[in-house]
Amino acid sequence: ELNKKISINTATIEELMKLPGVGEAKAKSIINHRTKYGYFMSLEELIKVEGINENLFKQIKEFICL
Repeated sequence: ELNKKISINTATIEELMKLPGVGEAKAKSIINHRTKYGYFMSLEELIKVEGINENLFKQIKEFICL
């Protein structure tokens, strides 16, 4: 159980891997996307990341923040 939200803009791979359904590969994809395109402007932008689909987004959106 996560006691505080994880920032998709500043979280490390280890922090991102605490999200349900997010393993090392997806965590790296999030960080690679962030490095290439800059900070996420909305939570929904996470769906543009390779490996993150609508269903996974619905599972993790309550645990993330910008």
